[in-house]
Amino acid sequence: MMCTLASSPLFQDLLSYVSCIIGKSVIPLIFALATVMFIWGVVQYVINNEEDAKREKGKQFMIWGIIALTVMFSVWGLVRILGNTFGIQYAIPQLKQSK
Repeated sequence: MMCTLASSPLFQDLLSYVSCIIGKSVIPLIFALATVMFIWGVVQYVINNEEDAKREKGKQFMIWGIIALTVMFSVWGLVRILGNTFGIQYAIPQLKQSK
């Protein structure tokens, strides 16, 4: 499903569009950046086995990458659990339009 916006959108349509963009583009990008940060730290840690300062910097990248991924997965899981518990399917309430 693509994120589309009608030619004369209502405010609800605009909110749904922004929510779709965030859910399908921004969040995966943030997960990808955290993963790349972790992998970059691993590479720096392995490549610079002679230089302690660069190894320490690589270690910090790995730690912060793991922390970022853990926090994001935890928040994502909590939102999903709360949504399932209360029967909420969407982050933004959806209104049905009568025709």
